[in-house]
Amino acid sequence: MNVPPDEKLTRFISSKSGFSIQKKTVSYRAFIPQKKSPQDISVYRISTLIENEVWEIGREYVQGENEIKARADFLAQIVYENNLIVIADTQVHELHANIMPLPINKEDRDEILRELALASELVLIPPE
Repeated sequence: MNVPPDEKLTRFISSKSGFSIQKKTVSYRAFIPQKKSPQDISVYRISTLIENEVWEIGREYVQGENEIKARADFLAQIVYENNLIVIADTQVHELHANIMPLPINKEDRDEILRELALASELVLIPPE
């Protein structure tokens, strides 16, 4: 099932290289896919959630050895504008989705990742 263009998505960020607090920006590095799925970017659909529910998904389903530090929020529209699709993938979680297929060529891939980062709003994890 495709995700509508006006749906808000988020990508959780565990690495400090994925964002800049000073500039309040998201880096393209936040969108680099895992090596096991090099053509898919894992995201969550958050339009129906309140803030603490979004962070709870991150803690429960995403956070592993590396603690989540921030997230990148953006609309699915930017994905479609870059000739990719957003497909719901509810095996992980009912609101999980994948952005795909990323180009195999690194330069083409990184160009798309930069577009996603530019269109994203940086949201820092609130202090506990």
